[in-house]
Amino acid sequence: MTDTGNQNKMDIRLVAIDLDETLFDTQKRLPEENKRACEEALAKGVHVVIATGRPYNGIPEEALKLKGLRYAICTSGASIYDLQEHVCMYHDPMPRNRVMELIAGLMPMPVLCDVLIDGHAYIDVSKSALIEKMMAADPFKKYFRTSREDVPDILTWIRDHEMEPDKVTVNFLKGPDGTSYYKKEATAWCKTFEDLVAVSGGVGNLELTKATATKGAALLWLAERLGLKREQTMAIGDSGNDYDMLVKAGFGVGMANSEPEVLAAVDYVTKSNNENGVAYAIRKFVL
Repeated sequence: MTDTGNQNKMDIRLVAIDLDETLFDTQKRLPEENKRACEEALAKGVHVVIATGRPYNGIPEEALKLKGLRYAICTSGASIYDLQEHVCMYHDPMPRNRVMELIAGLMPMPVLCDVLIDGHAYIDVSKSALIEKMMAADPFKKYFRTSREDVPDILTWIRDHEMEPDKVTVNFLKGPDGTSYYKKEATAWCKTFEDLVAVSGGVGNLELTKATATKGAALLWLAERLGLKREQTMAIGDSGNDYDMLVKAGFGVGMANSEPEVLAAVDYVTKSNNENGVAYAIRKFVL
């Protein structure tokens, strides 16, 4: 559904918002208009919830400083954090042995694969050297560099730690024509793990979680925890890892810059992330 004029306000009590290419502009900045709309909703008692593929420690400070913000769905739905209590209140991780098998098959390929555990992201030092070779915008590279922690041997590191991984991400190097190297091979390998689900994070990558760990499942869990009905929830996003959340929420809003599958599935298409689309949707349907 696109904009057809004035819409009646709905009884929305929870708004789950993706970060990259949704709440943030393409430079990964939080526009002032989006900030104001979120804080106005929070001040009215609406639960504004971050819903990101990032790990807990990868949430930018400017987002965490939203006045009244309390909850964040992280790692594409594998975890939910209470930001005021600084605790993980929901967790649906992957079996550690399955993650080790998955990464063992990816390591020989020239791809950037990393693992997200307990709010942090870890990458084998041999893979981190590929970051600068990525054909990606500088803000994305900066985020990647600052949010990943190098370890000498990722498989040994996972084996020696008792925590179960939340997510594995696979990013690809690209040729001059935009072709992603080894994407076909990596995708084929990942599909052999039927107990895991792989979606795109909006940059042509693969993000793998346990099949039950989705932003949509996390959203519904949190809504129930807060005593809210599905119909009282709204989700805003743009990419494959938002899809489940957008169709499971009571009202799904896609950004104008969304991937085609998102645009075809949502209830409403707002303005782009560079046009304060989040603020526009919140003011139209919530405030």
